[in-house]
Amino acid sequence: MRYLWRVVTFEQKNFNLSEIEFNELRDKLVNGDQHLFEHIFLQHFQKCMDYVIREDKAEDDVAYDATMDAFLSFRMKLVQGKVNYGNLRFLLTRMARQHYYKRAKKENTLDLDLIQHQVADEDFTNNADVMELLQRGWSTLGEKCKHLLHSFYYLGQPLKSIAARTNRKPDALRKQKQRCVDQLRGVVLVK
Repeated sequence: MRYLWRVVTFEQKNFNLSEIEFNELRDKLVNGDQHLFEHIFLQHFQKCMDYVIREDKAEDDVAYDATMDAFLSFRMKLVQGKVNYGNLRFLLTRMARQHYYKRAKKENTLDLDLIQHQVADEDFTNNADVMELLQRGWSTLGEKCKHLLHSFYYLGQPLKSIAARTNRKPDALRKQKQRCVDQLRGVVLVK
């Protein structure tokens, strides 16, 4: 059996740019010249998207969005000076896959608002099993979680106003809300 090894040069790993060319174009990008980003986009966007589709079994539109998000994030990092010459092709492809994982995770999570609407639509309130699960899950929550989820979901208060009222940062409160939701979901969805 004959194996064909494809030798990839260091420049190919860096979108066919030498380190000097990359650094010059990056300096120009910081000053508004888009040639580096255009070059990288034309060299790698389709290949990167195809890789996400093939390796992660992604839908075309989700892979496109994830790849575009990665390219925009990569551009921002270039402008901020956070990306140096190295294996840039690998870095950008890895970023695209990470953006895909985030998107896939978001699409697979069920927002409590949807559960609330489904409950109202399907009138689960008469279903004793569902009510028992919800009560069991609610009873496992601490008082802070109960108060936060009640204020946010039942009373419809925005996190910013809850944060202001409780002298907390909105980002910290958002993370706490997510932990509380995950705890509730863990109990309710285990059965």
